[in-house]
Amino acid sequence: MLSQSTLRSVVQPAVPAFDALRLPLRALLKRCAPSARREGDSVIYLGQGQPVIVFPVLGGGPDSTAPLRRILDDAGFVTYDWGMGVDTGPRDRNLSRWLRDLEERVIDVAEAEGSAVTLLGWSLSGIYARELSKRTNPLVRQVITLGTPFNAKADAHLRCPLLKVLESGYGNLAVNLRHRLSQSPPVPSTSIYSRSDGLVPWQLCLEKETPQSENVEIDGATHRGLPAHPRALEAITDRLAQPEGEWRPFGAKSSLAFN
Repeated sequence: MLSQSTLRSVVQPAVPAFDALRLPLRALLKRCAPSARREGDSVIYLGQGQPVIVFPVLGGGPDSTAPLRRILDDAGFVTYDWGMGVDTGPRDRNLSRWLRDLEERVIDVAEAEGSAVTLLGWSLSGIYARELSKRTNPLVRQVITLGTPFNAKADAHLRCPLLKVLESGYGNLAVNLRHRLSQSPPVPSTSIYSRSDGLVPWQLCLEKETPQSENVEIDGATHRGLPAHPRALEAITDRLAQPEGEWRPFGAKSSLAFN
């Protein structure tokens, strides 16, 4: 886990004179009420350059998230791939060592952007996003997950195939790890899930709802189809477009202008 001195140096990086002028302007834009546009059945909320790291589906790499990243880039957000190729899971490395490598990506993006970053994880990688937010929370603005089985305590017999990737050599998921994965991130979090997922039991995607955590159900979406579902795209872009420090549950919107 990062030391406090390391985190402080990243949260308050030294920036050139040009960036010193650019960052206050970005902060001003982020306080503006979000606008949106309609695309077919979707409402796409428009961004002001808010950065987001998009983590792939298990077994997929940058190609699996490219369509979603294109939509978000076109909507005015700044997307980053997770930078580790195809997600095969920790495998022979434990989760903590795996997350240490991923911390570097969060640090690099936050430093480049001069602001906190949203982590958007699809499938098993949503667990990485949640756990990274606990390790580097000053650098993380919020977490969004798509079909992620973080509520491991709801799967006593480990029937979810995604969770088997995190098993120990003894063929089980340690009780302390189950508890850890189920703990909420220290930042606002949105779990997007579907009862039609087909791979992940929907109960495993349920977060305890609090003033900064929520569950958003998507009707009729499959595990692979979640990122492209119109309602999921609306929820994702709505979350990303919220003014800094003004997180509210999905659906609690102020008026907006359609472009």
